[in-house]
Amino acid sequence: PDTDDDGMLDGIELLFTSWNETNQEWTLNPLVSGDGNYDGDQDAVTDREELNLTNSNPMNGGLAPPDAPKMWEEAESLDPNEATSRIYRILFGKEGRASIAIAQYDQWQDTGYAPPLLSTLLGITDPNDEDTDRDGMLDGYEYWFTEWDLDENRWTMNPLTDTDISADSDNDSYDCDGDGVIDSEELFTNLREYESRSYGKFSQINNIDAGVTLRTFAQDSIDALMQEQGMTAIEAQEKLYEDFRTKDVKSSERVVRINSAYSDNFNLSLLGISDPTHPDSDGDGLSDGWEYCYAIYRNTQPVNAYRWTTNPVNSLDINYDADEDGWFDRTSSKPVAVQGDWDQRTFTSGPIEHQISPGNSYLWFTNWMEHDNGTNPILSDSDGDSRVKIFKTVDGVITYESDWNLTDGREVFKYGTNPKDNDTDGDMLPDWYEYSKGWNESNDNWSSFRQIKVIWQEIGQDNWKPLTVLSDGSGGISIQRASLDWTWVTMDPTNPSDATDDPDNDGGWDCGGATCVYIRYNNFQEFFGITNASLSNAALVRQTPLLDCNGSPIEEWWQFREYLLGLCLQNPTNVNYMRMNKVNNTDLLYAHIVDDMDVDYLQQSPEDNVNLVWGQWTDPWNRTFGDENHLPNIGNGEFVWGWYKLDIDGDQIADGTDPFNYDTDGDWLNDYFEIEDDLLDGIRGNGGSPIRYDDRSTT
Repeated sequence: PDTDDDGMLDGIELLFTSWNETNQEWTLNPLVSGDGNYDGDQDAVTDREELNLTNSNPMNGGLAPPDAPKMWEEAESLDPNEATSRIYRILFGKEGRASIAIAQYDQWQDTGYAPPLLSTLLGITDPNDEDTDRDGMLDGYEYWFTEWDLDENRWTMNPLTDTDISADSDNDSYDCDGDGVIDSEELFTNLREYESRSYGKFSQINNIDAGVTLRTFAQDSIDALMQEQGMTAIEAQEKLYEDFRTKDVKSSERVVRINSAYSDNFNLSLLGISDPTHPDSDGDGLSDGWEYCYAIYRNTQPVNAYRWTTNPVNSLDINYDADEDGWFDRTSSKPVAVQGDWDQRTFTSGPIEHQISPGNSYLWFTNWMEHDNGTNPILSDSDGDSRVKIFKTVDGVITYESDWNLTDGREVFKYGTNPKDNDTDGDMLPDWYEYSKGWNESNDNWSSFRQIKVIWQEIGQDNWKPLTVLSDGSGGISIQRASLDWTWVTMDPTNPSDATDDPDNDGGWDCGGATCVYIRYNNFQEFFGITNASLSNAALVRQTPLLDCNGSPIEEWWQFREYLLGLCLQNPTNVNYMRMNKVNNTDLLYAHIVDDMDVDYLQQSPEDNVNLVWGQWTDPWNRTFGDENHLPNIGNGEFVWGWYKLDIDGDQIADGTDPFNYDTDGDWLNDYFEIEDDLLDGIRGNGGSPIRYDDRSTT
């Protein structure tokens, strides 16, 4: 039964022999000894190794207990029907050469007994089919990289069953969206690691620019080596091979085994795969699953060429900045923020060698930096705090767009804030708000010297007013706006203490005791538009039993804001006291900021009033019809007249009262007083408003 004495039955060799056009010879020739070392289907495992799987498990150097089941035994236990179908496919595709085996197959189906010839075929992989179980992975890939999983008590990969397609041998999958669950799209399975060679990221096949030819991860790596390192195609392939082989001892030994039958076996069938047994296939310090997660094929900087933004087999991608979120307009006069790490809103400075000197060159926020900081390498603003929008007119051209100052790289390089936390210091004043109010570009810090501090005047005993009362020299008086003193103002998103500052000194007075005591209206309260002392800072809010829209304790600024403004409600119109647009003629919750040009409180000249913000007018910007004299249709994209003076991010909700202006709406009443006055009946929104100018006419 074994004419050439090579350990393989003549009938088996005849069953699987095929003509090799390249070498002009028959594979598995029953008259030629030693031809079992040929790889007829080029699946990286020799014909002999494929035919020996019935009696032995892979000789790949991996550890497995001595009583581990043969692969065909495991496949049959996992899916008996598929095991039967697999053998059927092998036999009935042999063009009449399998008549004896087919007869024995039928007998096996009828009796459950496998005769000798068939019994040798029960556990083989097909030497004429590169993917015996049709799961998308080469037989040799599964053969060489399988290991025994002690936790699951099974082979991590098995070329005889497709039940392993969701396995992740090296556990390198990454939670891309940060929801705490690795879903099916985030899994970097063994199958997807193999597809690095054949597709790249399979889900991106139809998501490329028109006219661009998609490259696999392997081809992309070779492109990078050739274009960025000046290598030839052969040199690039050798580098890809060496990167795989030299990353650890285990990989080196595995490649030796794969190439034992044919010196170029790995390159022929497996070059370009991502290693399913190692979490960092290219050794670049970026985990494979993380790179797979953010892989998009597009024009990528700074190489200015089409690349996979992140590629588990391209070690050069650590220097890519696909989302272009670095600091590109810096000059040598601008200092770079101290480099270090944020942990639970506590910053630790890094070593001196991590610090960056001033300069004129671009600071790319590379993939390595994104990985190190936990940010998204294909999203320029990972924490969503680059919300500041700028309305401006330049040479007659009006623009309203995001200034993108708080992109990930700029947060790290320029401002020293945390790119994955939109409230770096945890003071419930979001970074975008503190940046908008506090950043001093001239001094490159968060402080400025402003003339904003109210000098209160006592008008009669225990009657303090933010006014200046002067004699007019004729026995009368002149009541003017408050005199303002100069003061240093700091609003720093990395320092929570400034949330309780009251730079404009626009609070109130408690004169119920022996002396009057000033009541602060601090920056925290200004942002939320509240005067309640028990909710005057982040720590106090977090101690309350207040719940957010989802019934969870309030911990962050956006939860507290939603709670206060009723944004959880289906219709918050009647409770959102920071809403800017007027919705009907009886509506009182709208914004109206006026410069009334009046010098004296008692002398009004409404004819020269300037409406800076007005919720019953529609701004020319994005106006869809008519002039300003109609209520703005917010749902249709219209804006409140002059909205940008109160609304930092363009959502048509005022971002609090102005912490640097004691009288935000210009009606001669300080902000704190108007809120307290509104709350006299315990209801917010049916009285005065610090963002709505109230006529001071009296009868």
